[in-house]
Amino acid sequence: MNYQEDILLKAKNYNGLIAMYRSWLRQNDTPESRLKLSRYYYLAGDYKSSLYYLQPLNMGKDMRVYILQAQNMIALGDYGPAIRVTDKMLQQEPNGAEAYNLRGVALAMSGKLVEGKASIERARELFIADDVAINNLAMIAMVDGRYQEAVGLLLPQYLRGKKQTQILHNLVLSLVKVGDRRYARNIVESEGLSKKPAELIEAMASISLRAKGAS
Repeated sequence: MNYQEDILLKAKNYNGLIAMYRSWLRQNDTPESRLKLSRYYYLAGDYKSSLYYLQPLNMGKDMRVYILQAQNMIALGDYGPAIRVTDKMLQQEPNGAEAYNLRGVALAMSGKLVEGKASIERARELFIADDVAINNLAMIAMVDGRYQEAVGLLLPQYLRGKKQTQILHNLVLSLVKVGDRRYARNIVESEGLSKKPAELIEAMASISLRAKGAS
């Protein structure tokens, strides 16, 4: 990583990183540069472009390519294809924690909550980061309407200083859903999640999380 890339990454300037890597790829198309470009498209929320630039790398067996493919597919709601990618990952690494984690998310979001939870629990047994596993287990509880359980999972993480955006968002949403709007607003304000906390809380109150296969 060069100095310019490091500065852009710290600023989360993904559009700048995309422009930089597109320029480099035009001059020298290497698998590593292509993978990084695809990663930055994913971080910028452009999942289809990320998958597009990954295509030439699909014939290889680089686990990083598989992971990014599955992440993009999950973000797009293409859970079946994501599960098939995790199958390939597990064929290559039968005890791959990240494969079980991604598989669990895809299964849960496709409506297979029990299978999804079991897969994420397996990822945890294989020592995926605790905060990743716990956040995903909380997500499954939320999809199933068990918001109090989600609070029970996420609040200890928050109090231990785990303040990743996804954990904060899921915790605040769960607190709103169980009726603890005051604590939810305190977190929104103290963590700078919104300049209009009251509006964010109201918007969250109307959110309905459902798995794709749920009825």
